Amino acid sequence: MLPKLLFWFPVAILTLLSGVFLWRRIWADLPFFFLYIISAPIVGLLRYVTAALSEPVYFYVYWISELELAVVFSLALYEVFLRRLFPRFQRVKFYRILFAAMAGLILLMTIIAVLESSNQKSAFQVASSAFDFVRTAFLVFFMFLMLLMGRQWGRYDLGITLGFGIQAAAALANAAVRTRLGHRSAAFDTAEIITFEIACVIWLITFLKPERSDHLQPAEPLDASVLPEVRRWEAVLKDWLTPGKKLL
Repeated sequence: MLPKLLFWFPVAILTLLSGVFLWRRIWADLPFFFLYIISAPIVGLLRYVTAALSEPVYFYVYWISELELAVVFSLALYEVFLRRLFPRFQRVKFYRILFAAMAGLILLMTIIAVLESSNQKSAFQVASSAFDFVRTAFLVFFMFLMLLMGRQWGRYDLGITLGFGIQAAAALANAAVRTRLGHRSAAFDTAEIITFEIACVIWLITFLKPERSDHLQPAEPLDASVLPEVRRWEAVLKDWLTPGKKLL
């Protein structure tokens, strides 16, 4: 009973949330996040159906859909942080290509891992673990910028980021345990699923109530006193993404 509940609960919540987006036309302001919330239940249903067919079919459906969700997740992050929270950062070349590079890196890593490895399951798991680390690093970096600059969260942006944050933290912890043990942990797998369901509830609560109009105003000019610290952290991120290369 519990496994079925764990599966159908997020499907129901995200379907309801998609209806809220359509009803209030929120999808026009957050098209990439809307793409994510409609992709997730569709992916879940595809996995549920193919799991009953055969193990090889389920294997490829699972990992291909995992790749698709990773790319859509990257686009949703771009939407929240660069289009809404830090729109002026789009003038900087590094930030304009940051999320596209992240999505491309995920695709490239997965293709290389599958082609070069004799154990495709292990290769996909390594690529997935790398993505868990990268997305957590991006979330921490931009949340740090929010605190550093004293920016105020909008209701929608905070809800999306909070949901993604706890989901990413749980996935990263599960990946770390799986790497240390050398096999999957049923307890941590279940915990990751429950964390995703909590994220879905957070998103539903967030979007049931309209966002105040004062949070939709253009961002205030960046305080010059924080620019040196921002540039320092930008250099750290560049160095981490392109080790051994000269900073842009």
